[in-house]
Amino acid sequence: MVLRALAMVGLCCCLMSCAEGGEPPLVAEEILQLNPEANQVVFGLEHFVATGGIRRALVEADTAFFLEGRSLVELRELHVTFYNANGEETSVLTAREGTYDWDNGDMTAKTDVVVVNRAEGRRIETSVLYYHRDEDRIWSDEPTKMIEADGTVIEGTAFESDSRMEQIDLTDPRLTRPGSQPAVER
Repeated sequence: MVLRALAMVGLCCCLMSCAEGGEPPLVAEEILQLNPEANQVVFGLEHFVATGGIRRALVEADTAFFLEGRSLVELRELHVTFYNANGEETSVLTAREGTYDWDNGDMTAKTDVVVVNRAEGRRIETSVLYYHRDEDRIWSDEPTKMIEADGTVIEGTAFESDSRMEQIDLTDPRLTRPGSQPAVER
């Protein structure tokens, strides 16, 4: 019993001496180099976005950097699944990086952005894509390529759509059917 009590006193003294002296522990230097503005870093983020209590999107990222004093989260290796009002998957967005606004649900995806509507067999590729949650709108002001299920490729200077990719408007479209030369759509 006495030995146990002495061991506990010794352990407490060791812990107190560690807490009193020295520098406070820092985040690993590698993480600080990735984003020095972040006050929180999450690995393996999974976040559901809802509107009116209905699941509208699932935001997943390899790494999420929460920026101090702002509602922004910087995401790496982004994967977003969009859902319709019935909770069915409508499209999937992937990108190497993005920014998510925690307050309003808006998002910007950057670098190797791809949006796929599996039901329609449609794919959109661009370098930057914006998503406005309240309007259920996605768009890009950058060159965009849309690939249809039959292999038809339509390229444009920009595009706008809903997140389900049902109503897509390409700016200055150029159409290429499989085995044909590019043509300007009128």
